[in-house]
Amino acid sequence: MLAERGRLITLEGIDFSGKSLQAQLLYDRLVREWARGDSGKVLLFREPGGTRISERVRDILLDAQLKEMHPVTEMLLYSAARSQLIAEKILPALQEGRVVLCDRFYDSTTAYQGYGRGIPLDVVKKAHEIATHGLRPNLTLVIDVSPEEAERRQENAGRRRDRMESEEREFYRRVREGYLALAREEPGRVIIVPGERDPEEIAGEIWQAVQKILHRA
Repeated sequence: MLAERGRLITLEGIDFSGKSLQAQLLYDRLVREWARGDSGKVLLFREPGGTRISERVRDILLDAQLKEMHPVTEMLLYSAARSQLIAEKILPALQEGRVVLCDRFYDSTTAYQGYGRGIPLDVVKKAHEIATHGLRPNLTLVIDVSPEEAERRQENAGRRRDRMESEEREFYRRVREGYLALAREEPGRVIIVPGERDPEEIAGEIWQAVQKILHRA
């Protein structure tokens, strides 16, 4: 189901694509221009995370020392964190007519655990059906960069990599292809936004797409 009253907008991309920056820029602009300064009308969450339980799960998932984690375990943990976030925070906000932004959502699991890890897509979809309580985003924006560009940004960041960021370039090639495949399958919902540009230029393109969703009856 789509959000009946509010709007759910998700941002996706491989690690170091710049999606988190774009999520924050979009949040700031929505509060400023759409909500006229009322920050209570717009919410921004990250995945995994956003609730006390989901943040605990995040710590496990991103622990660089837990290299033995099985792909199915990984998928189920991401789905569990998502289920809690949706039930506790997202659904109530949408029912109140708010705009909810989410830095990653179930498309990340399709791209990372489905295409990246090789879990059959029908298995991933079954996990989605349970975890999402039937909720689908109104709009998904994929910030698209090459694995080479993401790797360069990662090196420039100069911080310790978490478990997911420690994957090889070929893994991120598969993940990126997963996102591109999703856009081909659901062109009405999933939009590819070229991410190797000035952040303000990217933000402008995102804003144009978001305005259409906000004004749709």
